[in-house]
Amino acid sequence: MKRISIYFGDAEVVITDTPQDHRYAVVYADTSIINNLGAKIQKKVETNKFVAVISQDPTATFEELKQDFVLVEAAGGVVQNERDELLMIELRGRWDLPKGHIEAGEEANIAALREVEEETGVVAELVDKESIMETWHAYNTYGRWELKRTRWWRMRALCGELKPEDEEGIARVEWCSAESMQERLKMSYATIRRVVNAL
Repeated sequence: MKRISIYFGDAEVVITDTPQDHRYAVVYADTSIINNLGAKIQKKVETNKFVAVISQDPTATFEELKQDFVLVEAAGGVVQNERDELLMIELRGRWDLPKGHIEAGEEANIAALREVEEETGVVAELVDKESIMETWHAYNTYGRWELKRTRWWRMRALCGELKPEDEEGIARVEWCSAESMQERLKMSYATIRRVVNAL
């Protein structure tokens, strides 16, 4: 089964070749709508929390869908300290992980390290050379739909004092134990829960 997930706020859109359970509103990606698939999905997520796009070739359908959006590349860090606590930020009233846009000419893993330090004050190192996963998130910015791919790296904290980046609107930065992390994940995003679960 091939499955690609994109999040529109709290709504999940899956592009798959397999029928989904009853929670999902269904869109069939046939040739009559493929060129307008982005607009059709945007309409569906207004009233449905789960949307399944059924396609014989999910990868090709996803590539076609991407044409309806401005693509944004981002990178983030899943940072743990020596007590296995997880570094989280509070941004716009929700708990999140540090992440941000990749600058021109910048390697994604270097961008992830930079964003962690800028947003939290923590200097970290990569645990693995390869990212643990990538997430896709669509959002409307001033009337323009963007599709953000965020690649995530597992990191270990080296030093630094917790300091939220005010310019980005980050209200708090905290080290979270397993118990407190679960509480914060309830006030987070589905993409962030997926990343933490990937650990």
